[in-house]
Amino acid sequence: MKAARSVNIALVVAYAVLWAGGVASYVVLGAPPAGSGWTAPAFLFLAAALAIRFSDPRHRLALVVAGIVGLLAEVIGLKSGFPFGHYTYTAVLRPTVLGVPLAIGCAWLVLFAYVQQMLWRMRFGRRWRAVAGAAWMVAIDLLIDPLAAGPLGFWTWSAGGWYYGIPATNFAGWFAVSLVLMLALSVRPMPTAGPAGVGLSIIAFFTAIALGVGVWGAALVGVLLCLLHLAVLLRYAPRM
Repeated sequence: MKAARSVNIALVVAYAVLWAGGVASYVVLGAPPAGSGWTAPAFLFLAAALAIRFSDPRHRLALVVAGIVGLLAEVIGLKSGFPFGHYTYTAVLRPTVLGVPLAIGCAWLVLFAYVQQMLWRMRFGRRWRAVAGAAWMVAIDLLIDPLAAGPLGFWTWSAGGWYYGIPATNFAGWFAVSLVLMLALSVRPMPTAGPAGVGLSIIAFFTAIALGVGVWGAALVGVLLCLLHLAVLLRYAPRM
């Protein structure tokens, strides 16, 4: 138990350092310093490790599957343009598998874990829970994508679109893939603050950068997502 706790503390501290360093790099310095290219993928790898480690053991396999499915969807999207549209990854998030960064699978895992954890606090039926979960995932992408395809330089879109140069097909694709995940992997997790906390930290990370660099539409989405998180916690807090 003591060793496990030490590992947990080490992971959380490392994650917190990367979180703070990432925000400072873009908000204060304007870009990551030279030689820090490893930090972006490490940040997402640590986020996935924390989400799994702090999840209900019965839910961990579902999280790993969600990450793999998300990664496969990105591979298909990268090669064919379906279902997200045509885009290209840069070298920022290496290493890659079939052209897609492994860190992207980690991102799918973390966001799926977060949304699942929040949804199970609410009293939706299975189908409505899946629809709400897919919509929630799209809302998070409305925050992340303008930054990832903009100042963070994780990927680029080939043809532009209505929202910060991002095509509507991207959000339709996110909804479709997320809906499949929510329906196929509807495993009720035990209530725990871990995955919810990691997911909220990702939202706060991108919100802070959006505010710092003036991507106001994404920043507004991020603030609303933080308020939604707080509203769910207050509305569905366990009764003493």
